[in-house]
Amino acid sequence: MLDNLSGQGVPWPGRKKMGWFKILGIALASSYAVHAVSVSNPIIWADNPDPAIVRVDDAYYMVSTTMYYAPGVPVMKSTDLAQWRTVGYAYQTLTNNDEQNLNNGKSAYAKGSWASSIRYHKGNFYVLTPSYTTGKTHIYKTADVENGPWSEVQLPYMYHDPSLFFDDDGTAWVIYGSGNEIKYVELNGDASGLKQNGRSGILGGVNIDQVTGASNYYVKQEGSHMEKIDGKYYLFTISWPANRGRSSIVYRSNSLLTGYEGRFFLSDNGVAQGSIFDTPDGKWYTLLFRDSGPVGRIPHLVPTVWKDGWPEPASGTNKAPATLELPESPLPGYGMVTSDDFDSEDLPLEWQWNHNPDNKNWSLTANPGHLRITTGRTDASVLKAKNTLTQRTFGPKCSGRISLDGSGMKDGDIAGLTTIQENRGFVGLAKDGSNYKVVMYQGDKNGDVRKASEPISGSKVFLRMDFNLPLDKGTASFYYSTDGSAWTKIGSDVSLNFSLDYFTGNRFGLFNYATKTAGGYADFDWFKIGSDYMDEIYLDNTQEVVPPTPYGGKALTLPGRIEAENFDEGKPYKAYSDNDGENKGKAYRETGVDIVGFGCSDKANTTNCEGYALGYTAESEWLRYTVNFEEAGEYDVRVNMATPSEKAGVKLYIDGKAVTDEIIAKQNSENDWSTYSVVSAKTSEIAAGEHTLKLEIVGNNVNVDWIEICKGECKTSSIAQRPRLDVHSEQNYRVYSLNGRFMGSVSAASIREAQTKIQTMVPHKGVYFIKFQTVMHRVIVK
Repeated sequence: MLDNLSGQGVPWPGRKKMGWFKILGIALASSYAVHAVSVSNPIIWADNPDPAIVRVDDAYYMVSTTMYYAPGVPVMKSTDLAQWRTVGYAYQTLTNNDEQNLNNGKSAYAKGSWASSIRYHKGNFYVLTPSYTTGKTHIYKTADVENGPWSEVQLPYMYHDPSLFFDDDGTAWVIYGSGNEIKYVELNGDASGLKQNGRSGILGGVNIDQVTGASNYYVKQEGSHMEKIDGKYYLFTISWPANRGRSSIVYRSNSLLTGYEGRFFLSDNGVAQGSIFDTPDGKWYTLLFRDSGPVGRIPHLVPTVWKDGWPEPASGTNKAPATLELPESPLPGYGMVTSDDFDSEDLPLEWQWNHNPDNKNWSLTANPGHLRITTGRTDASVLKAKNTLTQRTFGPKCSGRISLDGSGMKDGDIAGLTTIQENRGFVGLAKDGSNYKVVMYQGDKNGDVRKASEPISGSKVFLRMDFNLPLDKGTASFYYSTDGSAWTKIGSDVSLNFSLDYFTGNRFGLFNYATKTAGGYADFDWFKIGSDYMDEIYLDNTQEVVPPTPYGGKALTLPGRIEAENFDEGKPYKAYSDNDGENKGKAYRETGVDIVGFGCSDKANTTNCEGYALGYTAESEWLRYTVNFEEAGEYDVRVNMATPSEKAGVKLYIDGKAVTDEIIAKQNSENDWSTYSVVSAKTSEIAAGEHTLKLEIVGNNVNVDWIEICKGECKTSSIAQRPRLDVHSEQNYRVYSLNGRFMGSVSAASIREAQTKIQTMVPHKGVYFIKFQTVMHRVIVK
């Protein structure tokens, strides 16, 4: 077994930069009961197949299927069930054979490591995983799940979809199997191997035909998860009867090995396979997953209650809820992906290799600040290439891009960015003699076919893939750029799939392979991933660093007023989170945050403006401000906001802890977003000194002008007055299109007269806005 996964002998870390996550965990745990956020299912819109979960004190640990990727069996941690991070892997190398090493035409696609089980027993974590590549079942054990080391025991048989189970009497078991034969085999009490003369057999009473009343199945029964709760044994499985969808089944018994009776737990749109667990405060949940097409198999969280000794979905139906209340919103990219500048000598844990890496042919130190992939042989296809470095995709949309230098490539080499699945595509830099070109290939089970080729001057290029991944379908699009700013689409979109020949969701893959002569290399300067091509998710920096403030590097002193547009500087997800990453407002600051101007002198509403506000906002977006409270205590808050929406507004946090309830803006009678009003609230106790203040958007489409923090009661104001319709003096009215374009001005004695005049001024029918002083009036031109 390899001791490391580094081209220069540097160990793949447990996570050397995880200090911020431990601090974040404490903050979230302490704020669990303070506030709740509406979170959508799936809670992770990214490939996490066959999830299994265990709680240890106030932390949750989840594992999922790895298949052929290395390192394997990622262990993910959360303290709030919403924000998850990978904290380690059960193994670095499953095995060293031709299949797992991609040698001699063999591969481990659709094999490798399958459904895993995680347990915590007597101070140790155990992960059990079966493998169709080794034909064995592997048990990994550690006292430190984040840093290791892990020891390994191999059981001589491949137990299908197994559940590791420690009983109260000191016995240990593997529960596994399919159909009506859900079996058991006894282990040594410390799971160090099969128990000599131990018990084995079929669980009595587990009969799926009696539960479903069916005789025909797509999948009869599998996916065992065994739990013991209040002295009873509960077995969760999945079944897919031909006459209904894929479903979650639960059995119970007073005895581990026999006497089971069963019923449907959940039958809803294919959400199934998983198990039940509780929280420190006594709540119950069930974690299940759903096959969701090209994005993969994604987890759903189901609040659960107990009735007559049976677990049931808390909704009162056997369906998974569309939304649920949790302490926090998911991290960007669901905590599963991160951008990487390759500045460290370690790879972040979000990366996995496609099969075992060839460690002598990749490096983070040969050209510091770059990932170098060197070809060690020739290959005929991108999915046969060694040292392809991968990260998950996520839905509903995501984008990844790379900066690539091919000056070290040889004739016939191709390097770039690929998808990984049966229906696939890639965009790459190809070396042709002494020339370079950008190529786009499309592939399927018959191989890869070049669909487009564009010559470029020089060896440096930027490449990009965009994924559209709604549930159950998906496409990928391909782009290149020579300056990193202007992008050119190349080739055609590729319709993606989820093939059982690969059995994993589509991924981003950074690759370099030779078609003629080995020994060439490609240098990747960075990989950036986000919800779109302007977005950058840097998970390690999410809450680790307080970015510089726009106030000359000093914290804003409070009490006082915070202009909403004066958020901290820094990369996305250090200082702000904007869902689409595109600056629709294009005013005041060049960031991904949408800032809108009002009372401006130009058509674009960006120059000589009377003021600025946040605009085009969406649920859960946030901004950070570095502030300094002069004294401790509770404060009054005033927020100047405008919204056409119900239940839209903001919420304030200090150092990650909520200090206000939701502050809901007044929905104005004209249903527009430019009639501002001031809403007041109070904070909880705030300590004196420097803090990070976070403003989080509640609901959608709320403009935020400023936040005022007062010691003592703030003065309040009412909704800004609109122009009276019976005004008789001439006024200047500025006219704007629905998308904010300035159309011109009209002089009129009233809005009614202005409405009449713009009928002949505007070129098209539709919705327009008339601005008078600082308020807007909506006009429909028929």
